[in-house]
Amino acid sequence: MTNSSAITPSTLELPDLLTPCRTPAALHNWIRYHLGLSIPTKSVCPDHKAPFDYLWAAYREPRDLVVWAPRGGGKTTLGAIATLLDLLHKPGCSIRILGGSLEQSLRMWEQLNPMIYKVAQDLLAGKDRARHLTLKNGSTAAVLTQSQRAVRGLRVQKLRCDEVELFKPDIWEAAQLTTRSKSASEITLPDDCTQEKQDIPATIEALSTLHEPFGLMQEIITSAEQRRATVIKWCLLDVLEHCPPERECVACALHPECQGRAKTHAAGFFKIEDALTMKHRVSKQSWESEMLCLRPSRKAAVFAEFNPDVHVRVTPPWGDAWPARDGAWGCGIDFGFANPFVCLWVQFDRLGYCFVVDEYVQSTRIMESHIIEMKSRPWPLPRFLGVDPSGKQCNGQTATSHVRLLREAGHEVRERHFGIHDGLEIMHAALAPAIGEPTLYIHPRCHTLIRSMINYRYAHPRDENPLKDGVNDHAADALRYFLTNRTGGETKHGCY
Repeated sequence: MTNSSAITPSTLELPDLLTPCRTPAALHNWIRYHLGLSIPTKSVCPDHKAPFDYLWAAYREPRDLVVWAPRGGGKTTLGAIATLLDLLHKPGCSIRILGGSLEQSLRMWEQLNPMIYKVAQDLLAGKDRARHLTLKNGSTAAVLTQSQRAVRGLRVQKLRCDEVELFKPDIWEAAQLTTRSKSASEITLPDDCTQEKQDIPATIEALSTLHEPFGLMQEIITSAEQRRATVIKWCLLDVLEHCPPERECVACALHPECQGRAKTHAAGFFKIEDALTMKHRVSKQSWESEMLCLRPSRKAAVFAEFNPDVHVRVTPPWGDAWPARDGAWGCGIDFGFANPFVCLWVQFDRLGYCFVVDEYVQSTRIMESHIIEMKSRPWPLPRFLGVDPSGKQCNGQTATSHVRLLREAGHEVRERHFGIHDGLEIMHAALAPAIGEPTLYIHPRCHTLIRSMINYRYAHPRDENPLKDGVNDHAADALRYFLTNRTGGETKHGCY
């Protein structure tokens, strides 16, 4: 953070230490006056947020937060400031700090302690403890270890998780059940405390870099909307110091990503010389993922060429020409019961273009129920269903097979045996042919398929077969069964 120790009471409106801030400007002023820090309030990159946006959201919004920020981007210091504000302005609030390791937890604690002793030492209550503190207004904060024992049974209002990329998945899962809201009526203040009681919503914050492909942080960001969490993202450029006019852009190693914006927009704390030194030390992949907060490496992705900006679209590639192209409909199906049953509806034509229009994903239902659901969808009757060949096996209880039930319902079912590598090659060619444009597109309503195309991966980049994780493989398999079961005249990338 930029040090503003030169700021004096004569240059700022005097904010009261314990009075809540009603506006972003008041909060920014409070931090500058009491802590001597100036937090960047404007982002440099157009699609990013400023670090101060996180502080205001943590201070005012009753929602979970996900902070995606670079190495050295101020996450830990900002988390400590947010904790200090919770302690001082939310009487009776309980906060816990949980890091990817005890060392990481203590880093935020080591930022918080000097702040407490600088502005509120006389408000501390009880004995001085190494990893726990209590204020006279009943607010508490403590450090947790990365363990089931530390997390389970915990009941707090705020859980601040630092570097969740390093969390064990089972600890993160257990941590989701730790927070409880507290109403103003449940808060008891000492007789000499004049602060106003307020409702305290329960929230969890996840602060981290994102450098592990398919890791926990990527999963948290992907599921943020479903979890009703707000994602706040900034990169190195958003915290970079102002670039002086005398520095030449053309000769600067940061110019490819900066494009001169550090001279016009930047007002952060990250030294330009430090950024240049770091860029010369690391690979392009590390620089882009850990400092520029771009997508993590996709070396282990099965469909590394899949790009939502290219392959996800609302309209089919043929537009108004569809009727003249002798278009048809088909479905791809991957069977499942405990694992999900997946059906994809696909428009396709004789030139090999395919447009996945809709998806149906459902677990723990019998085949007859799936058939009813498929018939209820508004799409034309498919010319064929391309299915998993294992669907021909008879069920031990019903003495019939999924394929037979689909045929009895009036569908043409194709269950061609096709090697997985050959099937994947057809998918790769459709996504990124050697010549010409892609021939495979997906409607944005197909959330499960899109997520699968992004996250379907090999356990290791050198593995031969994709990882069967039970989450991302089923929708991708359904699409593969459709593509490998088109029969008839030859097309650009397969059969029609």
